[in-house]
Amino acid sequence: MSDIRQRPSIEDIIKDPVKHYRAPADVLTDKRLSRAEQRRVLESWAVDAQLIAVADDENMSAPKRPLLHEVKLALLELERGG
Repeated sequence: MSDIRQRPSIEDIIKDPVKHYRAPADVLTDKRLSRAEQRRVLESWAVDAQLIAVADDENMSAPKRPLLHEVKLALLELERGG
């Protein structure tokens, strides 16, 4: 029996981008995703990063994930056509 790994659905990627990419910039180089899908993934990542920033500000422990700044830079690059 072979181990066939299917590409995760876009909805799975949007739910947890960190599980599928090491950095927000990696979303931009994934040619399997359309620009609209890249935007959805990065926007989801931005929401997660904002929530983590709030938790950090309130001295609540949160998982270490890319900073909001990195996600926003990737979104700007996407808007520029990168």
